[in-house]
This record gives sequence, C-alpha cells and structure tokens, in this order.
Amino acid sequence: MKASALILIVGSALVLQVAAQLDPVCDSCPSKNCTYDKRLSCSCTGLNRTIEIVDPGDREYFNVSLGFVVDNTGSMRTEIASVKSSIQAVVTATSGIFDKYVIGTYNDPYVANVFESTDASAINSFVSTINANAGGDCPEMAMHGIRDVADRLSPGSVIFLFTDASSKDLALEPDVKALLESKNIRLNVMATGNLCGMGAEFSRLTTATNGTIYRTPDKSDVDFVMNYIKNFAKYGIRFIRGMPTTLEDLKAIADGNCSCKTSIENLVCIEPPTKSCPCPEGFEHIVVKKKVCVPGPCKKHKYGSLGFVIDNTGSMAAEIFAVRAHIANIMANNTVFKDYVVATFGDPYKKNVIRSSDESVIQSFVNSISPSAGGDCPEFAMSGIEDAAKKARKNSVLVLFTDAAAKDASKLAAVKALLLAKNTKLFVIATGTFCGSGVYKGEFDDLAAASGGDVMTLTAKTSVSEVLDFLALAAAGKYSLRSFPRCLDDMRKMKPERCCKWVIHHKCKPIEPPCPLGYKRVTMRNKVCGSPNGCPRKRVGSLGFIIDDTGSMGAEIFAVRTHISAIMANNTVFKDYVVSRYGDPYVKNVIRSSDASAIQSFVNAIAPSGGGDCPEYAMSAIEDAAKEALENSVLILFTDAAAKDANMSADVAALLVSKKIKLYVIGTGQFCGPRVYKGEYDYLAAASGGSVMKLTAKTSVGEVLNFIGLAASGMTSFDSLPSTLEGLHGMPYQDNCWIEEISTCMCDCYDRP
Repeated sequence: MKASALILIVGSALVLQVAAQLDPVCDSCPSKNCTYDKRLSCSCTGLNRTIEIVDPGDREYFNVSLGFVVDNTGSMRTEIASVKSSIQAVVTATSGIFDKYVIGTYNDPYVANVFESTDASAINSFVSTINANAGGDCPEMAMHGIRDVADRLSPGSVIFLFTDASSKDLALEPDVKALLESKNIRLNVMATGNLCGMGAEFSRLTTATNGTIYRTPDKSDVDFVMNYIKNFAKYGIRFIRGMPTTLEDLKAIADGNCSCKTSIENLVCIEPPTKSCPCPEGFEHIVVKKKVCVPGPCKKHKYGSLGFVIDNTGSMAAEIFAVRAHIANIMANNTVFKDYVVATFGDPYKKNVIRSSDESVIQSFVNSISPSAGGDCPEFAMSGIEDAAKKARKNSVLVLFTDAAAKDASKLAAVKALLLAKNTKLFVIATGTFCGSGVYKGEFDDLAAASGGDVMTLTAKTSVSEVLDFLALAAAGKYSLRSFPRCLDDMRKMKPERCCKWVIHHKCKPIEPPCPLGYKRVTMRNKVCGSPNGCPRKRVGSLGFIIDDTGSMGAEIFAVRTHISAIMANNTVFKDYVVSRYGDPYVKNVIRSSDASAIQSFVNAIAPSGGGDCPEYAMSAIEDAAKEALENSVLILFTDAAAKDANMSADVAALLVSKKIKLYVIGTGQFCGPRVYKGEYDYLAAASGGSVMKLTAKTSVGEVLNFIGLAASGMTSFDSLPSTLEGLHGMPYQDNCWIEEISTCMCDCYDRP
C-alpha cells in the first residue's frame, strides 16, 4: 500500500504527517506503523569501493512523477533514436512506480508539445512520434520546454532534459527556477553536445535544484544514466532524486552488476492514539514527526593513528608550511584518533618517521621538516607510506601530501597488502600533476581505492590549508572519514555529520474544507527572500583593513575611503572593525571599534606619503591588526609591495592561526618583482585559510570592495574570493532565501498556448 503524506508547520519546524501504512519494515512495531530513513549501499564489479546512495531527506513526497524534456531540433538527429529508446525502456521498466509520466519537446520556434499519462504504453506511443528537425542556430528554447513539463509534474518529481545546445530564451530562467524550487523538482541535464560552448544557465538551475549536469557526448553514456533509473527506481524515488552525480559511478552500477542492499536507520514506531482523548468535532487526528538533530555522529568511530606522509622535496614548501601551521589545531580538536604518525620522504630515501600521542613532540618533529633536494620528478612515496603504515596502529588513516609520482611504484603490491592487513585508509592530497601522464601510472589511485581511501586533486598548492581545516573537523568527529572529497568544490559542499532522531506527536488538526468543483488541494513550496523575523545572524570576529599608505597607494586609499561606509552599513556578519595603516619607517597606527563614524574618521585621515624603496613593513602592520582583532576575524591587506620585515612571517602566521584569523591579500602591484618577493603573502594566506588576489589595475580595487560589502552582508563568503578580477566577474551570489510550505486549493486546469 502506498503511503500518503501532508506537510505541516509546527512552530518553526517542518514536520510530516504519515497516514497508517502496511509496511513490512514496521512489523516489529506493536501498531505496525513506523517512520524510518534508508541507506542504499552497492558493491560493484570492477570498482574497488562501495557506493552509498543516501536517502536525501525528501520523505514528504511519496507519489511523484517522472518528467522528460527533449530538444528535437535538427542537431539532435544523431542522438534522438538513442534518447527515445532509453526513455521508452525506463517508462516500461518503472510502470506503476511513479504516479505519472510527463514528456515534452521543444523546437525553434517554440510550440508547446507536452503529453502526460499514467499509462506506460501511451507514453511510449507519444515518444515514438518524436523526430528531430528544424532549429539551425545553436541556442534553442529550452526554458519553454522545462517550464511546460514542470508545470504538470507533482511536487518532489525529477526532470531529465536531453539537449546539445544552450538556451535562447534566458529571459524565462528566473520564472523556471522559481517554479522548480516551489515544487521541489530536481532537474538533471543530459548534455549530448558542447551546449554551443555556453550553458551556464543549466549549471545555475541544476545547482538550485540539487540536480546534476551529465556530460554524455557518447550515446552509451545516455544509456548508463537511464539504466540506473530502470534498475534503482524499485528502491524508491529518493534514490532517483539522490542518484550518483558522476558518470564513473553510474557506469559502475547502471548495468546492475552490483550487490546492493538497503539498510534501515532511525526507525521509530508510531503508537496508536489514545482513545481517552478524542479530537473535538471539526478536527481530525494526525500523527506528526519532527526530526531533532545534534552536531556530530550518533556513535563516534574510534580510529587508531592519524598519519601525515609528507613529500619534503624542493617543490613542496607551501604544503610543508601549511601542515606546520595547522597541525596544532588538528591535534587540539581531535576526539577520534589515539595518536599521530608523521613520516617524510625525499630523494634519496631515508627513513624518518615518528609516532606519538604527545602533541608537543609531533609539533617539534613537523617544525623540523624543510623542503630540500629532489629535482627529478618521481619520488620515493611508497617507502614513506610503507614506513608510516608499519608505525601506525590498526584502523588508522594516513594522509599523503605530494606533487610527484612514485619512483618506487614497484612496491605497490606490498604496500597495498600492508594497508589491507592493518585496515588502514590512505587519502592522497595531490598538489601537482604527478610528473605527467607519461610517468604516473595510477599507483596512488590504485592504493587509495584498495584501502578504502581516495585521491583529492588540488589546482593550487595554497588550497592545502582548506584541506587541513577539513581534517581538523574530521578529527573532531564533525565529518566522516568513510569517504573523502575528490576536489575543493565537493569538500565545500559537504555537510557536517549530525545525529538525528524522530520525535513523534499525536495532534488534532482542523479538517480542511473540500475544494470547489474544478479545484484540487495541493501543497506548495514557495521561496521567500529577505531577512526572516526573529532570526538575526550571529556576528563573529572583526573585519579588518590593513592599508599600505606609502606614496604609490593613492588610488587604493581613496577607494577604501569611499566604500567603507557602505560596507559597515550592510554588515550583518562581524562584531566590529579594525583598521591598521603602515608606512616606512613603521609607526604603529591601528584602531578597533564598533562605531562606524570612528572608523570612517580614521580612514578619512589616511593619506599616501613616504615610501620610495619598494619593500614596506607589512608584517608589522598585520601583526598589530591581528593582535587588536577578535578571534574568528577576517583581515584584508591592500598593498603593491613586498614585506621588508618578511623575517616575521612564521610568528605572524602562528598568531593568525591561534586566533583563527583569515588573511586575504589584495595585490595591486608586482610586489617589487620576483627578486624581492619571496612568497610571504602566499605563505600567510595559505596558513590562515585566506588567499591572494592579484589585480592588474589599481582602479579595480572598487570592484573588490563591492565584493567585501556583499561578504560582510552575508550574501557571499570570503572563502569564495577568486585570485583574479575575471573570476570575480563570474561569481554567483547567494540570496538570503528560505522555503515556506502552504496547503491551498488550485484550479485543476491548464492555460496553454
């Protein structure tokens, strides 16, 4: 028997009414009625890891639709037969699972052509009539097609769009986005071509709806996605809405050559209502549940050792400095590891490994690591991993930092056997190209996959700090180490683990009056934007401006002076402000205040003067600003010169890390050239979790200050500050929006062109 559901708002919590249902999972409950979550785990032939598809939490949608939108312009001629056969196979295989199917096509010019039915054979007959023709110019009318199919789908449904072109009708995008979000419809795009070299609108829509763009230039790739739906729809719509986001995983499981099992979590029995307290006339009895969650897993996994295997050849300076600056924080937050292992490897290889639970011993060992030697690209990574694994306890986690392939890859089989014997996972942080495809033979991927770990590829060495911040949270038990993100984007999207339980309540609810003839009752999800009443943002730390006021900095000083009032007026994130100025010679001149007028007066008094020789006293100013600032602050340095006092870098980095202060550097010059600049700002930014942005024109500082204003207002994050002005121009900004749900009567009709 299918379950039915009604969304209710109790207080400020979204809860779920679940009608009585005959579900064998609930047999252990006296009432034979329950709620629960599901997890699907698949072990697949040819894939050395388990794929987990977790119930994405869309349990309020039991009866949902499956939608298809097909671009049938002329350029789709080569794919259209494969698309049609894939859709027909899915519809046939899932008959009876979805409440209905909706399919639509679009061409140029657009003429609505949408068909819906609960009958699989009727849908397949419609699909057989689709042919590719017309079009001609590359952008097509995709937004019209998505809109008209989404309009007919039930809430909580999924759409698959098949196209090789971008959208011509971009003016409709905001309306389409609002429609998809209001009905909680997930959009997946099957890109069978290069989307005319564009297609950013599809990225925006799939991101907004938690969908995915699958790049499927090969016809067989379309089959992999469709085969997944055929084989996994039987597990429920939640596993279509939560389907894997990579073709690699889909290819591994889509053909069904996997051993899959579902596990039940958070099962709560729903007890029948007490007869002694009936609902009054005009009310009906309902059972509601509220999910109550606390940070952290329900049961913390206890590991053996946390190990760092560090390539200490000459090219690894940024990585070594980052580990040195962050390891104390990782150890201070650790609640899941018994001790620590650190091993280094260079060329030639010399065993250098330590295991200890004494944090000061580990810190001293790490402080002694310095980059040297190397030269040829492959290094002795396997020997370093082997010695670390031998030293570590069982059930450990090792993290390898390297930019080079393994010169001793011949030891792969022996190291793999050792990791498996000790049940130790290896995660690889790749900060280079592994000497190129001609040298790297996949040894790290093989080793990570066999041990249950993974390989994370970074495009910039300065990003290592973000990975180390993630490790600190994982060591604190806030993130799971069952898996590891493969790139920074995946890591930034990860959500902390939570321990949740369902609290069941019996309620009396007013009986909804019937809808008028020609209307039906629907639950709508509306996106509301603004500042929700009673939900003020918790302010943290200080927002600091460190300004080089030497003679060459006139444009930057003027820009800060004209923008800072708007930044403070819109601030919802920070408790107060710090401003520090510096010249040559250095004289301490810093202020901290929550009074916007005091800060504005201080900034107005800054005027460019002095200087002359290029390096300036930046480190002294950063240090004084950091000492003045609160913990969890953000400091922004504006300068065009290197630091004359760069010898203070290590002490300043330690101060920033100890106070959890991030430093962002806005470089408006060449930092006195490569002979003078030794990377001191990159080092501080990497150590603190900030970044360096280099501008080619001083007049662009105003655009950066606009970004700072948005970040201070909560509309974006300082973590997303790009390294170039071009990256800033392409940034999407978050809106302060949330979803409200209401039950209402709606006309059961369609006004179609």
